[in-house]
Formats: sequence, C-alpha cells, structure tokens
Amino acid sequence: MRNRKNKTELIIQILIVSAIIVLILSIVFMVKKWGKGQESDYDPDEVTTEYDTEPTDYVLPLSASEVEGKEADDKITILTLGNSPFADDYPNNNLAAAFSEVYDADVINGGIEGSYITCKDAELGDHPEDGVSLYNIAYALTTGDYTIPDETAADVSDQATAALDTLKNTDLSKVDAIFIMYDLEDYVDHRPLGSESDTDVTCIYGAIKESIKLIREAYPYIRVVYLSQPASGKTIDDFYVDGDLHNIGEGLLSDYVTFELTATANASASFVDIYYGAINVDQRDGFIVDDYHINDAGAASVAERVHKLIELTP
Repeated sequence: MRNRKNKTELIIQILIVSAIIVLILSIVFMVKKWGKGQESDYDPDEVTTEYDTEPTDYVLPLSASEVEGKEADDKITILTLGNSPFADDYPNNNLAAAFSEVYDADVINGGIEGSYITCKDAELGDHPEDGVSLYNIAYALTTGDYTIPDETAADVSDQATAALDTLKNTDLSKVDAIFIMYDLEDYVDHRPLGSESDTDVTCIYGAIKESIKLIREAYPYIRVVYLSQPASGKTIDDFYVDGDLHNIGEGLLSDYVTFELTATANASASFVDIYYGAINVDQRDGFIVDDYHINDAGAASVAERVHKLIELTP
C-alpha cells in the first residue's frame, strides 16, 4: 500500500515538472516567433517631428434662446480680432479673405499688429500695446468705452489706429461670429500662462476667459470662436526659437495652446486647434513665412479647418 502511494506521488510530481517544462518551452517558442519580423528602422538617436497627435477642438453651438436677440438677415458677418494673422497686409489680409470665401461672408477685420492676448501690466502703464490687448478691445466692444485703446493705438502703429476705427464703426447687432487668433508674441515675451487668480488679465488663461466672458454676456447671439496659434517659431538674436521644442520661460508654445483651450471652454465658447489641426510642425514650412506669418496656403488651410468645424448661418 505504501509503495503504491509513493508511486502515485512520484507520478504527480513528474506531471507537474513536465507541465512546467512545456510552459517554458512554449514561452521560448513564442518569443522566437515574435522576433522573426522585419528589422525595425527606429533610431533612438534620431530627432523626429512625426507625431500622431490628434487636434483638440471644442465646438459649442449657440442655443436657440441665445440667438433669439439676433436680427435675421441674409448675410453671414464675421468680426476678426487678434494680431498678425489678421493684421498682416492690412486691410488686404489673406486670412480674412479666406474666411470671406469659405463662408461667403462679410468679414470685418479688427486685427491689430503688435497687440497681445495679455496685458503686460494689470494697470495701463508704460506699454501702449496693453491698451489694444484682447481684454481692452473686448471691454471697448462691449461697453462702448474706447478711452484706453484711443490713448494707446497711435503709439502702437498706424495700422492699430485704422483697425480701431473699424471696430468703432462695427454694428455688432449684425455680427454672427467673432473669430479670435493671435500669433506667438505672448510666448516669445514670456507672458505667464496662469496665476492664482483666474481673472488675471496679465496671464493667458485670465485674459482669454475674461475677454470672451465680456463678449458672451453682452452679445449672447454672437458665436465666439478662438483659434490657436499655428505651430511656428521666431528668430531671436540669430537663433530660431522653435515653439514646439523650446521652453523660453513659461512653457512650450503647445502649453499656451492648452491654456487657451481651457480658458475658451470655461468661457463657453468654441476652440479650433490650428496648432495640430491646420498648421502643424510638419506642415509649417509650406504654410508659414518669415518665421510665423501665415502665407496664402496657410490661410486657406486655417479657413478650411474652421469651416469644417464651425457652422454659421445668417
């Protein structure tokens, strides 16, 4: 009886060891099988810009109650705000013309060269461009008080004065949408992304949120759409500062895009990602001239992407 029991235990032990051996051999076989593919051409030392990054858009249509106060007409009217994307070659700007074409719209161009999203100082001081910043323009549009922009526009440029005159003569009751787009000047000038206060207009987040909030509260029937910067860079002291690679103080240019998206969404407006969706790192050589200015092909790409995402009706 004892011999039979010992024999049974021996058989069980042999079966367990055999199972372990079979498992190990199976693993070895599978590893060898997986390794029989084509040789990878990946070079860990190679610098590449080929990222499969999806654009981050936020599309928020207006509600029926919001458009009740809008007088119906038979024409789409778009007002543009920003700096070089709309101020280049003013008043014959290529981006404004591209939007006019894709939407068959009247485009009122309020882009101001040399302006910023943020204010350098919380109170107007030695920086005249603060007077035509996004927040101060939004405040003037929504209150009719142009005192601060009037005091500073002439010190910024003749083009700023011309654009300001255009804004003063705009009938906002006829505007269907406001498109906002800035270049990378805030990034190059190390303007901060945020602060402890979400209403701080010296920061990207506060300036955008508070500006859009003013417009949305005053004109709920106007569709506000914020367009991010394109993927671009700028030559400073003979060195090309690549916005996708260089943190020059407050973050990468893509970090600015992220804060812009968050601020826009929290202000209940729409956001179109131009950085990844229309002029990304791989496309910019064909769409950007003089470091960061948008050429005709770039303008067409931006307008087509916005038109694809944002539906406007008269």
